[in-house]
Amino acid sequence: MRVLLALLGAAALVGGLVACGGSEAPPRTETPTPRQLKTDVGVTESEIRLGTTAVLSGSLVAAYQPIVPAMQAYFEYVNREKGGVCNRRITLIVEDHQYSPPKAREAVTKLIEQDRVLALVGDLGTGPVLAEADYVNEQKVPHLFVQTGATALGDYRRWPWTIVFIPDYRSEGRILGRLANERFPNAKVGILYQNDDFGQDGRSGFKEEFKGQIVAEQSYEATATDISSQMANIRAAGADLVYIYATAAFTARAFQYMQQTNWRPQVIMSYVNPADTVANLVGGGNKEAGASVIKGTIVPIWYMDPAVDKDRPEMKEHVRIMQAYGGPPVQRLTPYAQALAELVVETLRRACEAGDMTRQGVLRAAESIRDFHPTTLVPGIDVTLGPDDHFAVQALVPAEVQADATPRPIGPAISTR
Repeated sequence: MRVLLALLGAAALVGGLVACGGSEAPPRTETPTPRQLKTDVGVTESEIRLGTTAVLSGSLVAAYQPIVPAMQAYFEYVNREKGGVCNRRITLIVEDHQYSPPKAREAVTKLIEQDRVLALVGDLGTGPVLAEADYVNEQKVPHLFVQTGATALGDYRRWPWTIVFIPDYRSEGRILGRLANERFPNAKVGILYQNDDFGQDGRSGFKEEFKGQIVAEQSYEATATDISSQMANIRAAGADLVYIYATAAFTARAFQYMQQTNWRPQVIMSYVNPADTVANLVGGGNKEAGASVIKGTIVPIWYMDPAVDKDRPEMKEHVRIMQAYGGPPVQRLTPYAQALAELVVETLRRACEAGDMTRQGVLRAAESIRDFHPTTLVPGIDVTLGPDDHFAVQALVPAEVQADATPRPIGPAISTR
């Protein structure tokens, strides 16, 4: 499926779009003229052509549906209100991979060979992105801000053109291990994790940092239908803190086991489990009932919540942009998508100011980002990249789930940098 954003641009520099914090930001320069700007693929005197692969159909479309249209709305806002990037409109070409690795490989081939995009931005999903990575890197196309926490994809030696957007799972595990050291140093910890790269990364990171006592480690397969025996083993080992590195459905089953057995240990869970989603699952569609079960759980956060942060100026502006430029109804993933889009625009702006919007120039621009704060990330979460650092977000803010299933920050951001 092909979706084009033809966004009309005026002759204005986009340097003022988003303020870049930190003293290491490159100095502002005049926008290069078309003759001064170095280009190769995907850039004309009026257009910057980008591509992305996403889930637009199939069984998972509901989970990811808001992301692409929210990105589109932000790009349209940039071009209509900020004059585009480098006096050029952005065209985003979207291909549907249905979360299928083979379809993802076909999609990036089309985007690179037929559509001749400058860069790929925000490609979605661990399996699909892994299927794309070798080919995209062989073609030397910027593979920017991919939406997967797979730690392997940040290997800049193997995939020098790929940069990860979301916090990688090993780093999250390390952050949660540090949190447990600070808040629960004497706890007896039981670990439940999914037996794949996702779960193993989260488990390994936690064990790297946690200095206390781990009394049980239990894994489950992603195809399992029941985890009661694993939870029973963790309980029998005497765990009073349970570290759950699982997807939402299995995290909900773990809470349901605790509820049924009247067992209430402290729980720490991954950010891949939004509190309201888990509460809905635990409560069988009744979020209020589920929230009473998961209340007190610690979950890290890194982007703003439309309900919790509704009075913040950044969230009000996000709502305005989504409403004014055809975005989806504002919900949990729309601030996330805008943050990704802001990072894309910042990269293009830097490439423009350097006078180099070739594919190599765009990669160098991304790697030059220091202490940049997308407006819809929570305070304390900044983006820093480098030639040997291809993980965009490596900090999380610990939060405690409240009685209404909203997360309330309980401390400052914890970073692995």
